[in-house]
Amino acid sequence: MTRTLGLSALLFGSLIVSALFTTGCYSYSGDCKFNYSCEEGGAGGSTTTTGTGGAPPSCIPSNNSSPVDDSCGVFVSSSKGEDTNAGTKEKPFATITMALNSAPGKPVYLCGENLLESVEISQNAALYGALDCASDWKYVAGQKSVLSASGDMVPLRVGSKAKASLFDVALRSEDAMLPGGSSIALIAEGESELNLTRCSVEAGNGQNGQDGDDFVDPALDGLNGADGLNACIANQVVTPDPPTGSCGDVMSAGGLGGIGTSAQGGSGAPGLPDGAMNGGAGEGAAVCTDGQPGNDGMVGSPGAGAQGMGALQAGLGFVPAAGADGQPGGVAQGGGGGGGAKGGTGSGKCPTGTTGGASGGTGASGGCGGLGGKGGKGGGSSIGILNLGAQIVFQDVTITTKAGGKGGNGGAGQLGGLGGAGGKGGQKVNFVNLNNACAGGNGGKGGDGGKGGGGRGGHSIGIAHAGTAPDTTGATITPGSAGLGGTGEGDTGNGADGLGVAVQGF
Repeated sequence: MTRTLGLSALLFGSLIVSALFTTGCYSYSGDCKFNYSCEEGGAGGSTTTTGTGGAPPSCIPSNNSSPVDDSCGVFVSSSKGEDTNAGTKEKPFATITMALNSAPGKPVYLCGENLLESVEISQNAALYGALDCASDWKYVAGQKSVLSASGDMVPLRVGSKAKASLFDVALRSEDAMLPGGSSIALIAEGESELNLTRCSVEAGNGQNGQDGDDFVDPALDGLNGADGLNACIANQVVTPDPPTGSCGDVMSAGGLGGIGTSAQGGSGAPGLPDGAMNGGAGEGAAVCTDGQPGNDGMVGSPGAGAQGMGALQAGLGFVPAAGADGQPGGVAQGGGGGGGAKGGTGSGKCPTGTTGGASGGTGASGGCGGLGGKGGKGGGSSIGILNLGAQIVFQDVTITTKAGGKGGNGGAGQLGGLGGAGGKGGQKVNFVNLNNACAGGNGGKGGDGGKGGGGRGGHSIGIAHAGTAPDTTGATITPGSAGLGGTGEGDTGNGADGLGVAVQGF
């Protein structure tokens, strides 16, 4: 006969199980109390219950040739049920979620068909599949009830501290659809306990990671320089202020043009930010010289390709590893100011009272540096079970994953802005014995932004886990192919390929 355990015995057994869990190295595959498979003797002989999930022997479909009774629990059929029903064999629910919410703690019996649903178990639950709902819910050995979820949803999530047992159920996640999305068939959160018997876990393909975005427009160009003023309009001829371009926290400015006086032309000033001494010489014994172009901005460094594994998170599942953004290009130097000319009085020169020579043109401001290219996003993974610290026991379970998605390519950096044109030197006009002043230099070109790093390829992992590696006794794991890493600049800019492994810790 079958003995009924008293409350004190159940509590004692729970304490034993809790203590054993804390060892971190105990195998539950042979623990009859945890798996409900102990032989209990009595006056009438012995009774064996295998993996019951706590249901009495008469309510275990695989142990009986006759269908289980309505009183055993609640019933679910996606094809015949309605969530407004009572959950009986004649009037089953349409969803597992409704069954769990309507009858907490009672066994849930599943028709041997496809159930499209994302289920979360937050307390104790047992799901029995492979039942023929067209034949009084009789158990059909070798078949399974298929629980799958659409799009990027997870078919089954076992919440923290929940206890769940599944029998003859196939968990199947569809191919991910969102860029970088992962296909995960089962998430088991920390401190939960899960028993899988005669189940299959199948994850679909991970989706490719998104490439780094391209820039539509280049960075801001430099501004043109101001022209110098003509000779003989004042005793000292001064060019207007040079242009200044704002590139975030850094300014690019052309050098001031040299002044014109009666005895000497002033030298042009160098452009900013600091760089080449590119101002032109003023006229003295020799004629003036033009300002020289500003230095180009430095090209930004490329971003590093993603090498990290990514992260496991209870709410998000798997977060892929993205490549680093490229560094911005440097701001270009402004062109140097042109040298001024000398004036004076006399034949073919300035009249008395306005004896200054022509002033030099200013340099142009340089172009702004381009922004760094965005890193490619990581490829999505194909993960059978994402285990965040749960204790899982496997009995005749297969875990199969498909391909990880390709990592996204790093985006090209933004092009640096072009430098402006230097201002013209002031003119001698009709004063034939004077010289024209000299032109300012062009602004340099802003540095191009560095290319973004490639994202890491998605993984194909049977069991991805946090903490201690799980005991996989009783499970057959077949991983698929890993995704390729996205491309960046050079070997260090390429993202690493994903992993295709049976078990992997994070």
